[in-house]
Amino acid sequence: MSAILQNEATVRRMARLAGLSYVIYSAAGIYMTFGPPPSIRALSEDAGATESLAFLFRTGLLAEAVMYTFVCVSAAAMYAVLRSVSQGTALTAAFCRLIEGAMGATFIIFKYAAFTAVINPDLMPAFSGEERTSLVMLLRDVYSSTIYFLLMPMAVGGVLYFSLFFRARFIPRWLACWGMFTYLVIGSVAALVILFPALEDHIMLFFLPGALFEWVVAFWLLFAGINTRHWMRKQDGAVES
Repeated sequence: MSAILQNEATVRRMARLAGLSYVIYSAAGIYMTFGPPPSIRALSEDAGATESLAFLFRTGLLAEAVMYTFVCVSAAAMYAVLRSVSQGTALTAAFCRLIEGAMGATFIIFKYAAFTAVINPDLMPAFSGEERTSLVMLLRDVYSSTIYFLLMPMAVGGVLYFSLFFRARFIPRWLACWGMFTYLVIGSVAALVILFPALEDHIMLFFLPGALFEWVVAFWLLFAGINTRHWMRKQDGAVES
């Protein structure tokens, strides 16, 4: 009995860690999207404020690194919480979110390469000004366009995780349904943008409910935690029968 209680306490702690991770990487995402870090284009065009803009851009890179780090932390924590429900499904979901983190790290490299090309023109002495600008814009477009591929494994992992939450009733089923719907929409919108890039400016608002959901579930896991009583009763009944 003590081992069971100890395991349950560990699961509850991991659920709160998952909630904390959601808070951290969501906050980092908001800072990157709505905060002061400039775009690559703004950085390349405003030569008079290069040093101050470069520092702000570096803060954005740091925030992005923090975001993808805690995406991986949340994936591990969610796996620890949900593996008792279905280890195979939880493992698949964790791998999907880890793929998201790995792709995110790769995109940071592209972004940093563009940034370096802007602030250190001496690194490319053989390039003319126009050629260097074209290279920077290419790296920027690679980053901004391929980010939608990252959302595909994120969506699959999210749907799988919250289907397990729905099954186990660790969180209210309405919240689990909201999660499955949110990640399904994110994956669908990302696929549409990949197939039809012209739609990007018209369907970005569909990502906003996803951002709201991640804050709601983050605070739920962090402060309310999970309810394991229903799942424990179900497991006890299965053992007795």
